[in-house]
Amino acid sequence: MKASARIALLSMVVTTTFGTMMAAPALKPLAVAFPNIDALLIQWVVTLSSLFILPTLFLSGTLNRKFNRKSILIMGLILYLIGGVGPAFMHSFSFILACRALLGLSIGLISPTFNSLIAENFQGEARSRMNGIQTSINGIGGAIFLTIGGFIATLGWRDVFMTYFYAVILLILVIAFLPKFPPLQVEQSVKSSIKVPRFFYAVAIAGGLHTMMFALLPTNLSLFIANNGIGSVSSAGYLIAFSLVGVFIGGLSVTRLTKVLKKRLVPIELGLMAGGFLIISSAHAVWTVALAVFMIGLSEGALFPLSFIKTSEIVPKMILTTGISLLLACVYTCQFLSPLFVRGVELLIHSGSTRDMFMAVAVGLFVVAVGFIFFSRNSMRQSMPSVS
Repeated sequence: MKASARIALLSMVVTTTFGTMMAAPALKPLAVAFPNIDALLIQWVVTLSSLFILPTLFLSGTLNRKFNRKSILIMGLILYLIGGVGPAFMHSFSFILACRALLGLSIGLISPTFNSLIAENFQGEARSRMNGIQTSINGIGGAIFLTIGGFIATLGWRDVFMTYFYAVILLILVIAFLPKFPPLQVEQSVKSSIKVPRFFYAVAIAGGLHTMMFALLPTNLSLFIANNGIGSVSSAGYLIAFSLVGVFIGGLSVTRLTKVLKKRLVPIELGLMAGGFLIISSAHAVWTVALAVFMIGLSEGALFPLSFIKTSEIVPKMILTTGISLLLACVYTCQFLSPLFVRGVELLIHSGSTRDMFMAVAVGLFVVAVGFIFFSRNSMRQSMPSVS
């Protein structure tokens, strides 16, 4: 693949996780502008897109077999531009949510298409490197735009949505440099005989859950900072951006870390994420929150590409687009459920405090990390007799 085509393909990365998170700095100004709207619905401005990704996500396999992938990406980017910028011109909260739903439908077209192209055109260490770079671009791109968004949020919530005009650049790159990858040719008889491995479903669920933990930042940080007097409205954008700097570093280092740490990498990253939530649960200064979100981002930066790498390893190539779509379905469903997860934790611990919720998440992550270590050791012991 030519360098220009590779750049055009990787530029699509910022439309996925970043596409839904970009509205995060607007949450507090939106809560002020719409005082009669429930706080959960305000959070849906960030998470609703994740739910509406699912319809087009499940259609992606069929679309990839009927249309060339470049056309799918162009259509997705046009819808992304309309859904992203649209809320800036709306005066009804319902119409704002409708635009966010359209944004989700567009991401459902874009995300599985470019992810399957990466999986099809790169193998082994090259694929691992591309998945790491993909996550890193998402991180640094998000850091840059959310920093801008944090500043713009001080001007007004409408201006935050205007930043989605960056998608025009992505559209130009795709039209100018990306080849017309032909539709996937898969015989129906062959496709029906290939099954998705059962272990993949565990990978997909795990990928969704750790993404949900990271999604707690954009959906809760703005209100957490404002309610605790830690910083201004713009501080939320800067801090979420700083977490994405951690994602950038984690994504770049995942290939080397996998070689060195092997199966120990996952529990270490879960422990790092738990430590971040533990710190933020007792934070009273901006620098403490910054350290915490950086740790959480660093962990997610390694865990996110690992999900795609593992999927590419265990799912047969003929149904890889289906596998990636299922993984992304888990990721985006869990992102959408993030506010409901928070409500559930608050009911479980009998506290409405965001600090207590962060503490409970930290404890849960530590337990999962320890459980993963014991599970890995038992698996290794059970496999030793069969090897001998």
